[in-house]
Amino acid sequence: MTEDAADLSLVEILDQLNDRKLSARELVNDCLRRIEDAEPTIRAFVTQTPHLALAAARRADDARAKGLAVGPLAGVPVAVKDLFLTRGVLTTAGSRVFASYVPTEDAAVWQRLAAAGAGLLGKTTTHEFAYGTGSSPTRNPWDIRRTPGGSSGGSAAALAMRMAPVATGTDTGGSLRIPAAACGVSTLRSAIGRLSRYGVIPLCPSFDVTGPMARRMLDVSLLMRVLAGYDVRDPGSHDAAVPDYPSAPPADLTGVRIGLPIEMSWKEVDERFADVCREALHELVTRGAKLVEIGTPALAQEVLREHDGVFDTITQVEALEIHDKLLPHSHLYTPQVRDRVQMGETVSPERYTEALQLRDRWESKWRQIMSDHRLDAIAHPTIDAPPPLIDAGREPDGPHIRLSVPWSVAGFAALSVPAGLDDRGLPVGLSLAALPEREAQLLGLGIVIDEELQSWRKQPPWSPRAAWAHGGD
Repeated sequence: MTEDAADLSLVEILDQLNDRKLSARELVNDCLRRIEDAEPTIRAFVTQTPHLALAAARRADDARAKGLAVGPLAGVPVAVKDLFLTRGVLTTAGSRVFASYVPTEDAAVWQRLAAAGAGLLGKTTTHEFAYGTGSSPTRNPWDIRRTPGGSSGGSAAALAMRMAPVATGTDTGGSLRIPAAACGVSTLRSAIGRLSRYGVIPLCPSFDVTGPMARRMLDVSLLMRVLAGYDVRDPGSHDAAVPDYPSAPPADLTGVRIGLPIEMSWKEVDERFADVCREALHELVTRGAKLVEIGTPALAQEVLREHDGVFDTITQVEALEIHDKLLPHSHLYTPQVRDRVQMGETVSPERYTEALQLRDRWESKWRQIMSDHRLDAIAHPTIDAPPPLIDAGREPDGPHIRLSVPWSVAGFAALSVPAGLDDRGLPVGLSLAALPEREAQLLGLGIVIDEELQSWRKQPPWSPRAAWAHGGD
């Protein structure tokens, strides 16, 4: 066994579990020790369920000891965003509205993880109803003065702090990718319909996706092999073949072309973040890929100007429709989220229809750009500035969504992979986006960068024994 199993990636964990060099109980106990030490400060969990994780670990250890077949995640503890229904376990969606809600069924994603043998370690914080990027009261392990991003901020912080090896999240306008970048972990916003949304409290069905988070991109790819697939219970689920997600980085990237949308996604970005991302992209170039700077075609200008408004309009209308029946309890919402939900009342049906049409134009234009430039992916920093400092006197908010929203609107697959640390010691995320049908190849590009840089081995400088925040401006 390693000195501390909580430091291992999922791929390493499974190798050691299956070779009987590590027991699932040892793994869970190491994670529980991390939680005991760090959780009073980091506050990544809403609810902890160590008994469930330990029970799954015992079942896995007993089965392996008897030589029985086990699931692909047997004994692995998982942190689940508190937006996913978990039977018999409190599910709050980060809101006082659901402060005592205990579901009687499981979300499809958690069902698949449990069927693969995973154990529930606990439920992680989310910005209220996933409508924001602050994830209060969670703190960023790389600088505890800062937000972890959101809305899947609790999952990202728990991963960065080694409280769990893998986690789940959701992404509407960037809620997987933004906290992954802010906390130095990996994730994928897959194509809409690839993973079931059944049993997840929605925000905006036009853009909502569920997805895995992990410290290592190879782990994200492994989790996609467990989670992807059709679910008749989700009206948006696609009945299509599951892609062949990679289990190793591609050796040769000759002919691969990576677009850099300079005007849209590289200008007005923190220069230290941009520099780290450029360095990370060099790992693709050394394997044969070519970087291609792309401008903004004149035909796309109207849609480019409109994409933030398109996202806001569609989200406001659909969020209001979802929350309309809860608004009698509006006094239980935070003022920030209540105001965002009620903005939907100001949107006319004509404006909503126009926004849907502009969304389709946005997708068509980016498909044209990808074709015209023969691009395999688009690259840029995941967030444009360090995650904000936490202000106790203000409602929580986090990094801006302007760099992540375009790919939600386009319906593209998009990942965030750690590109390294800047000179402040803050993690930097690199975004790669591609056509949804190229999702598996996109993961391969992220895996190349991650395996070369080995950023997933880096640990936050903060610890309970040396409680100081590294970073700052």
